Amino acid sequence: MLNDIVVEARDLTVRFDGVVALDNVNLKLQRNELRCLIGPNGAGKSTFFKCLAGMQVPTSGEMIVEAEVTTGYDPFRIARLGIGIKTQVPSVMDGLTVHENIWLAARRTQSTRKANGIVDDILERLKLGDLSRLDVSTLAHGQRQIVELGIVLAGDPWLVLLDEPAAGLTGDEVERMVNVIKEINDYATLIVVEHDMHFIRQIAKMVTVFHQGRVLIEEDVDTVLSDPIVRDVYLGKRR
Repeated sequence: MLNDIVVEARDLTVRFDGVVALDNVNLKLQRNELRCLIGPNGAGKSTFFKCLAGMQVPTSGEMIVEAEVTTGYDPFRIARLGIGIKTQVPSVMDGLTVHENIWLAARRTQSTRKANGIVDDILERLKLGDLSRLDVSTLAHGQRQIVELGIVLAGDPWLVLLDEPAAGLTGDEVERMVNVIKEINDYATLIVVEHDMHFIRQIAKMVTVFHQGRVLIEEDVDTVLSDPIVRDVYLGKRR
């Protein structure tokens, strides 16, 4: 069924030695949705991302993925549910080529023949063909970001979590990333954590704004980006 709820946070709370990083957050995500999470530094969006990705155990509340309570699951168990995760810092294997990094990701679940086909497809889609035989340690940060996205896609996830995918990208790379994210959204659900408002405007439909560990507003992108309260939060005028 289209438009059913596939991700839900119920009263999600995270505390660190008295500091409340998330404060009873409730959020629902529909299948095939592309949801952007924004907010100033320390707002709670990255903590929410980590709870969903299995990198942070909440103090209380539940995280639910396709009716399964995943609260406290390890990242590898989250991945096995068909969830692909691209972290803020590119997680690639230096010493291996771009092709080898993506091939190893595909080979985890596919035969050698199928893995080869998956790699060829991803290299073409992400325009990485010219870099395929290069050691990833020689690549610029933006190129490594795109390689990691290729690694994520090699697992054919139905839910893709992207933490600041535009960080460190050149103008051309941002345009490529926008196009790729839109293409992924044709068949997968996405959650994107991002600071770049220009990037958000290009990809988002629904946006959730975090502020001081809570959901401040959740609306379509035009409404959110024109909201004076949101602007005040980013400029530091609202406490």
